[in-house]
Amino acid sequence: MPNSCSAKNPVTGRGRVAAGAALTVLAGACGTANPPVPAPSVLAACDDSVHPARDLPRALRDDGITQAVGASDIWFVAPDEPAWGASAQSLGAGKGFYLKRPLWTSSAKLPTLTVTAIGSQATGKASLTPTSEGLPGPLPMGIEFSSRGCWKITATAEKGQAEITVKI
Repeated sequence: MPNSCSAKNPVTGRGRVAAGAALTVLAGACGTANPPVPAPSVLAACDDSVHPARDLPRALRDDGITQAVGASDIWFVAPDEPAWGASAQSLGAGKGFYLKRPLWTSSAKLPTLTVTAIGSQATGKASLTPTSEGLPGPLPMGIEFSSRGCWKITATAEKGQAEITVKI
């Protein structure tokens, strides 16, 4: 039985599938650089609305931050937009997406970060760039996503953990 990468086109009955949508789905399964398309049900259920905490630590407010999501010693600074993924930018066709979001920590150590797709095994990358003022305090963060989808970003500090959902 032939694998899906050598399957015949259901329209022409010849060779590989050449229809745009079918090719995109097969490309992810055939080892090319194109990531798989997320299931519509995952995207429909993905809620990346910003729900800021009611009470923020005084040190966070002292840094001028009025909206954030987190706990204890780690916080994602909320965007002005109503959704976490609203300001994500494309890196170009097939190259993924990029989002800048600051963190804030009361710890003197950098937090650990994970970026995982919900409903698939895809992972992303997060990078931290401490300011010249150092820690504790605001911490610029860049996040790379390999594809569209629903993503969970988790920041873990010495005492707490913060998590957001981002729809790309």
